[in-house]
Amino acid sequence: MHSKPKSNILIFLILSLGFTAILRGYEMTPEQKAQIDAALPNKALAAPDKPRLMLVTTLAMRDGKLWQGSSAAAIPAQSYAIEQMGKLTGAYKPVFNNDIEMFRAENLKQFDAVCFMNSIGVLFEDPELKEDLLNYIREGGGIVGIHDAIATFVQYPVYDQWPAFGQMMGGTENGGHPWNGEMMTIRIDNTNSPLTSMFEETTFQIADQAFQLQEPEFRDKLHILMSIDVEKTGLAPGRHILDVRSEDLDFPMSWVRDYGKGRVFYSGLGHTVEVFYRPELLEYMLAGIQFALGDLDTDTTPSGKLAE
Repeated sequence: MHSKPKSNILIFLILSLGFTAILRGYEMTPEQKAQIDAALPNKALAAPDKPRLMLVTTLAMRDGKLWQGSSAAAIPAQSYAIEQMGKLTGAYKPVFNNDIEMFRAENLKQFDAVCFMNSIGVLFEDPELKEDLLNYIREGGGIVGIHDAIATFVQYPVYDQWPAFGQMMGGTENGGHPWNGEMMTIRIDNTNSPLTSMFEETTFQIADQAFQLQEPEFRDKLHILMSIDVEKTGLAPGRHILDVRSEDLDFPMSWVRDYGKGRVFYSGLGHTVEVFYRPELLEYMLAGIQFALGDLDTDTTPSGKLAE
């Protein structure tokens, strides 16, 4: 039996209801709802093998306290998009819950995947919870990471991340945002993947925020689906670019990978609400979710090995 300190009972009750974004002072507008409704796909890309359940967390923590992350304003609309997309397509049912006790092994086992939707910071320190989360993925669970998820379990302001989580997700961010709301040209790295079948062109433009990975090599373990076309985008003036990225100008935005028996899907798009107004990006998100759930197969061979 795991008990919670009495002083934390109220906050756990609030978080378990999934009201983090509202606590941060943000709500979805009718205009946002209308634009998302118009963009939502109405059918799944693959028929689910069984009813699918996905845990969604939007928790943001800093120094052990609730934190207003930089993407907080987008969370209510993104939550609505994820919820409605599940209803319309029948691909999954989302369960929004920010209680960290949901990451106990006995609770995780009911879910086909977990989604870290703009979660950020150190969500918990409990070593048992950490091991339960990693074991859940290793043993066949799925994980979906949206934008700030790559900065989850990062201790700010020192950019010190729980290494095992970063390694599982595919990389660790460090050094801020090379692009922070500027228009970027995104390149589809794999046009043959079923996850990218909705894109008619090999590039598209979008204004959003980008992270940079600090690992010297990552294409040897990740199957990159999207990256920033730096030549067409141009480097943002005055931004800190890591030395290792200055050398290769490689900024992946989305990928898949295997982790043990589990499935990892990450999309760096999602800092702004506008990402969820675009039909092709919502369908892409659906494809990634269905991959993580185990219903949509795709090649996860690392991109570096494909190039050999």
